[in-house]
Amino acid sequence: MTDERGTHAAPPLWRARLSLAVAPCAIFALAASPVHADVLLLRNGDRLTGAALHMKADQLAFATSYAGTLTLKWSDIASLVTDKPVTLIIGNEHVLRGKLAAGLTPGRARFTPTAEVAASDAFLAPREIPLASVRFVNPSVDESGSGIAWSGRVNAGGASTSGNTTNSSMHVDVDATGRARQYRMLGGGEFNHATDHQNETASNWRARGEFDRFYEKKMFSYTRATFEHDKFKALGLRSTLGGGLGYQFFESAALNLSLQGGIDYVDVNNLDVADDRYAALAWVMRYDQKPWNLNLQFFHQEDGTVSIDSPSNVVLHTQTGVRAPLGLGINATLQFNYDWNNRPPQGRVDADRTLLFTLGYAW
Repeated sequence: MTDERGTHAAPPLWRARLSLAVAPCAIFALAASPVHADVLLLRNGDRLTGAALHMKADQLAFATSYAGTLTLKWSDIASLVTDKPVTLIIGNEHVLRGKLAAGLTPGRARFTPTAEVAASDAFLAPREIPLASVRFVNPSVDESGSGIAWSGRVNAGGASTSGNTTNSSMHVDVDATGRARQYRMLGGGEFNHATDHQNETASNWRARGEFDRFYEKKMFSYTRATFEHDKFKALGLRSTLGGGLGYQFFESAALNLSLQGGIDYVDVNNLDVADDRYAALAWVMRYDQKPWNLNLQFFHQEDGTVSIDSPSNVVLHTQTGVRAPLGLGINATLQFNYDWNNRPPQGRVDADRTLLFTLGYAW
């Protein structure tokens, strides 16, 4: 602005004050805006910005700054544009890494690889892909086939009393799982010991191992072995070795459920009573769930055998309970174990019941 003499005039006072107020607001808005973000468009027209974290089994974890991490159905997504490269698995074999842009029609995306692709590798070339063909987004090492994801827990509980009453008890159990793309390894065991006035009242242990080979995502074959000793059941060692087929109905952090059945060979070495050997029908069920968005895990696991030659010879082990995370990987567990053998050695009862409270670490 110039005055009548052609010199520059000072701006009005109100305009200068407005400029000083607007400038920091504009800077803050630019800093807070999602300059780098993935953009997701749902089929109902909703638009979200954030980061695509992981997708499996039609569930996409999508992190936002305004609503935390959301779980969305992959089949409800019309378009996904990624600001940074993501890793995709198409079908069972093809692993791609690159950026996604909007496709020509809803339900499709334009894929651009991160590296230069040889002319002979047409599958990895820039192209449009249907989102329905994507099986995983940013897969874990086991999902991609590049390694094994290990998880497990170890728990311990016990008590010791001295004075007018003198007794002690101890319980330790451990479980470990190694999950790869096409197979799974499971192992674990437990140990219990108790005394009352220096007299032993409980002494038993059980160990187990299993290898699962997966076919067509959910069906698997398995080979497993168990070993059990219990002094007060007159059981020197019960060994089982067997195999069969299983089906993984659900497999996620929120819900796991599998059933399996097959044939076991059972070898029982008893203490002071006759030994026994037989073939048996066997079953295993594994279930755990975090229902209703609770930070609690309910679980039930059982395995049993029924003698083929003598169906009245049944052995059953069950573990049922709830786990509560306390932070830093520490868990508190309330668990009820029920062991049943309807043909126990003479002088022994057919069932053992144990209520446990343990603290443990999960990884």
